[in-house]
Amino acid sequence: MKLIRTQSYLITPKRTISDFVSFPIQNYNPQTKNLISHTNNNSEKYLNAPRLKIPLLRAPSHLGHCSYRMQRLYNEDRYAANVIELPMKLDDYGLDKWIQHKCFTASVFDGHGGDSSSNFLQEELNKEIESTIPSKEGLDRTLKTFKDDIGGYWKRIFKKKNDIYDELKPNEEDIDDLRLRLYQSYLNLDYKILKQESSRSKDSGNLLKGSGSTSTSVFLYNLNIRDNVNLYFNNSTISRLYISQVGDSKAIICARDGIAHSLNSIHHPTSLVESKRLNKYSAGFATDSFGENRFLNYANTRAFGDLIGKSKGISAEPDITSYIVGDSNLIFKHNLINETVAKKGGDECFLVLVSDGISNFATDQEIVDLVMTTYNHKYDRTSPQECAEEVVKYVEAIGGDDNASCLVIRLNNWGHWPENDRTGQLREDKLKDSISKMERR
Repeated sequence: MKLIRTQSYLITPKRTISDFVSFPIQNYNPQTKNLISHTNNNSEKYLNAPRLKIPLLRAPSHLGHCSYRMQRLYNEDRYAANVIELPMKLDDYGLDKWIQHKCFTASVFDGHGGDSSSNFLQEELNKEIESTIPSKEGLDRTLKTFKDDIGGYWKRIFKKKNDIYDELKPNEEDIDDLRLRLYQSYLNLDYKILKQESSRSKDSGNLLKGSGSTSTSVFLYNLNIRDNVNLYFNNSTISRLYISQVGDSKAIICARDGIAHSLNSIHHPTSLVESKRLNKYSAGFATDSFGENRFLNYANTRAFGDLIGKSKGISAEPDITSYIVGDSNLIFKHNLINETVAKKGGDECFLVLVSDGISNFATDQEIVDLVMTTYNHKYDRTSPQECAEEVVKYVEAIGGDDNASCLVIRLNNWGHWPENDRTGQLREDKLKDSISKMERR
C-alpha cells in the first residue's frame, strides 16, 4: 500500500516519535545552579531551565503501567506510550500556518488468537499516525483498497466515502487534523496487518488462523501551540484530549470530585450502534454456550486483524471523541466548560486505560476508587505506578482469569480528590467472596 499524498494545508512531517518525555527542572536557577521559586517573575528562567529526559515507561511519578497474564498461558495484552509530533494550526498575526507540536499518546492493546497483531500495534501504531498525511485522495485510495481486496462490508463504506471525509476533515475552527488522521492511519495499519496475517495463514496451510487486537488510545496536547514546555499534567495548562477506540478496552477519567467517567463505548454485539452498523449481516449474531453474545464467533465487533471477519464488518474504524482537560481557572476564563468531561470544568485527576481483563471484573468507579485509596494511604509516597499495580493485584485477588493490563496517567489535579471511597464495601465483599470460593475448593 502506498503512502498517501500530502495536501497543501499540511506540512510533511519527519519521523520524530519518541519514548522519552522532557521534564523541565522547574525550580532551577541557571546562573547560580540553585533551586528557585517558579513565579510569573521568573517564567523566562523556567522556560530556559535544563530538562531531564526520561523514558515515559520509567517515569512512575507520572505514568503507571502493569500487565499480567492471570490464569492464561500467555499474555497477549500490550501497551505503548510515546510523544509524537503532529501538525497544529497556529494563528500567527492573523495568518494560519501549520507547525509541528508535541502530543503525548498512550494505548492498551488486547490481543486475541495470538499476540502478533498486538505486538505489531505496539511497535507501529504511533509511527503510522505520525507519518500519515491525511487527505481526501488518500482516504479514497485506502477505502478503495479495502473495497477491491476485501469487498463485502467495504463496498457499502466506499459509497459513503464523501460523507466520511466531510465528517472527519478539520474545519476552520480546528487546530488539528487528528480525526481524519486517526481514521486513515488505522485503516492503513489494519491493511498491513491483514496482509501479514494472510501471508502467515497461507504459509501454515490454515486459512482460518489469524490474530486480532483491540486498541484504546488517548492523545493529549497543550492547546497553547507556542508552549512546548508545559505538558498535560502541569497546572496553568489546558490540553485537548482525544480518545480513539476499537474494541472493548476502556478509557476512564477521574473528575475532581472523584467520580469515574467512561470516555468510550465498547464495540460488542450487544451495542445498538454496532447492531445497526452490521444489520446486513444480522445472521452473524449469536449467543455461545456460556450465554455471551458473539458476532461471527468474535467477542468484539471492531478490531485490528481478524482477517476472516473483515468482509463482514469486523473493522478497525475508530470511534473518536474529544474533550478539554486541565486548569479549571483557564477553562472558565476561555469559556470552554461545555467541552470538558460531563461539563465539570476541568481539574481532572487522572486517566486509566484498562483491558477487558480488568473491566470485566471491576466497575469504572471501583478502578478509580482503588487508585485514590492507594494514594490516600501513603500520599506523596504513592505513584501512578503503584496504583496501576494495585488495580491488577485486586482483579487477580477477586478471581480475574483473563490477561489484565492497566495504565494510570497523572493529570494536573493528581492527589487533590475528596477522601471518599464509594466502592470500599463492594471491593471488600468481592474479596471475601473470592476467599470463600477458594476455601470451598
